Amino acid sequence: MKFIETHAHLCDKAFDKDRSAVIDESFSAGIEKIIEISCSAKDWQSALDLREKYKNKISPVFGIYPGYIEELNAENLALLQENLKKDFCAGLGEIGLDYYWDNSKKKEQFKILDSMIDISNKLEKICVFHARDGKDKKNDNAYADLAALLKRDWNLNNKKRNRGILHCFSGNWEDAKAGLDLGLLIGVNGTFTYKKNHELRGIIKKAGLENIALETDCPYLPPQAIRGKRNEPSQIPLIARAVSEYLNVKMEDVSDITSSNANELFQTGE
Repeated sequence: MKFIETHAHLCDKAFDKDRSAVIDESFSAGIEKIIEISCSAKDWQSALDLREKYKNKISPVFGIYPGYIEELNAENLALLQENLKKDFCAGLGEIGLDYYWDNSKKKEQFKILDSMIDISNKLEKICVFHARDGKDKKNDNAYADLAALLKRDWNLNNKKRNRGILHCFSGNWEDAKAGLDLGLLIGVNGTFTYKKNHELRGIIKKAGLENIALETDCPYLPPQAIRGKRNEPSQIPLIARAVSEYLNVKMEDVSDITSSNANELFQTGE
């Protein structure tokens, strides 16, 4: 069985000592392709270098993360668009809204997001979205704010079944339904395996295999079996097994359907 890892941060310093070994192990574990998320201007060149070493196996996505307010300037926006125009670029991201750590800079986060959506519309690039509610979910609902902005301003018509993905989904069913209605896949990672995450498992079951893709968000969010350790793309089959068992479907179906979803969304010119 083959799998697509749709959200990795292999340029993270956590992999500096053994990056090549981690990648080789991932391919040996059945990972057919890795989408490398490069969401800081400081990492864009590293992602380009990684892609050059692993052509047709690792495809980069470029963007500016909601917390990196200082990176929003004319020089970076020009370079970002240059990178996005490359045939091997798989999309724009991760972009979005995060109210969890600091809900006092919503205006600045919206400024970044507005710029990213303008670029998506202009260059016709699919998006990888990040959303995380604040601790006061009633007043700091990042999912609702993201959905409202996308309904109003996102005009991407890429003629694909999906226009993007809600990475590392952690909202409720209403948030998931809003995302699905906007043409977004739902990203499923190690959080699906966490013992207390019953609501998420129920949401994924309701959404169905046809609307999800698998990811790790490595080196973060390791599955339950390796909590406390560094996450890696090689953990995708473990996540797939958990999805298979909970949804009561064959592993082959999880592999085939999620890979088809990912391949259709993250098409490149290579």
